[in-house]
Amino acid sequence: MTQPHVQLSRLETQASQNADGSWQGRFRSLRLSSVFQPVVTLRTGRVVGHEGLVRLDYADGRGATPFRFFSGGLDEAGLIELDGLCRLLHLRNFLGQATPDAGWLFLNVSPMVVAGHRRHGEFLAALLHETGFDPARVVVEIAESGVQDGDTLAEAVSYYRRLGCLVAIDDYGVGLSSLTRLWSLGVDIVKLDRELLLAALARDEERRLLPSLVEFLHDCGTLVLMEGVENQVEAQLALEVGCDLAQGFHFAVPAPALRAPAHVVPIERARAGLRTAAGVDEVASHLATAAAHLAAGGALADASAPLRELAPSLRCYWVDADGVQRSENLLGSRAGAPRFALLLDQPGSDVSGRRFFVRAIAYPGAVQRSRVYLQRGFGVACVTLAVTAPLAGRAGVLCCDVAWRTAQAD
Repeated sequence: MTQPHVQLSRLETQASQNADGSWQGRFRSLRLSSVFQPVVTLRTGRVVGHEGLVRLDYADGRGATPFRFFSGGLDEAGLIELDGLCRLLHLRNFLGQATPDAGWLFLNVSPMVVAGHRRHGEFLAALLHETGFDPARVVVEIAESGVQDGDTLAEAVSYYRRLGCLVAIDDYGVGLSSLTRLWSLGVDIVKLDRELLLAALARDEERRLLPSLVEFLHDCGTLVLMEGVENQVEAQLALEVGCDLAQGFHFAVPAPALRAPAHVVPIERARAGLRTAAGVDEVASHLATAAAHLAAGGALADASAPLRELAPSLRCYWVDADGVQRSENLLGSRAGAPRFALLLDQPGSDVSGRRFFVRAIAYPGAVQRSRVYLQRGFGVACVTLAVTAPLAGRAGVLCCDVAWRTAQAD
């Protein structure tokens, strides 16, 4: 096994400094150089780090595709050498430009290095020690799909965290990504593959599911980064579903120079948040009117009758100030029979922990709206609208479940 300081010394002979202070490397017939793509926070558009990427050129100036070499074009020894040289160049080129507030440096690690971290992993520790670079500013990126053995992946994650580095799972959502395995890994950042973004843009079903995935990842204690964001619409969607960070051509193309931390890419927020369907707005207006009728002493069935005539309305019901359903379900006139009637909430059901109820109580008189979720009784995606409304002199909240797909079609 090659000692890490010996490997580092050998790789240093393959690196040379250019007149402008940047570093380049030589690997067989290839010339290597670093480019960096900024990572931004979606809430502010501020640069919080950069991913180091390699640019390969043949001696005659022709460009080479890194994927060809990192995905099977080299034997193990060659791949380990190329991987180490890339990290050496990225770290030196980053150090040559970075200010103290330049944020994180994201470094990709070959799956083969991860799989053989007991033999090859010490190289990064030696490199960080030699350069004096703070490990807490390094984010080690591991492609989950490239490491099939769960124990090996967990050991590698643990090793890099012991070094003091942050760990990111790269390209999540490709191949056999496992939620169970991710829960146990304890990584710091999960980078969602662009394919998830494209699927959410193409299909409403995927769009509804993506916020739940992001929420699950947050529950795992990880930040969520959307990769491959190429335009404003995609940036808005990444913000809409709850991602914390993003990178892609929309923010900047990879370049040798770092972007200053003060560099900000504005992200329009006019349509951030879940999309509003015209049908939902109409139901919300009728719900507010029904609440006013209840406040004037009207009966629930009479006050909600116009509301229940609307096509998207599934059911109306009233809950008391403790969040317990006290009324019968008043079904929408065009909702049809519940598909799973036994699962439809009944009087006595407790919604006190639901966000729409909590917000309705916190903001009296303002109509609140849930995220899209599965209405179990009807078996369809829905949102719940809620607003404070007294019934027979008792404080409470008037609620209406709205079929999301029908609301979008209106």
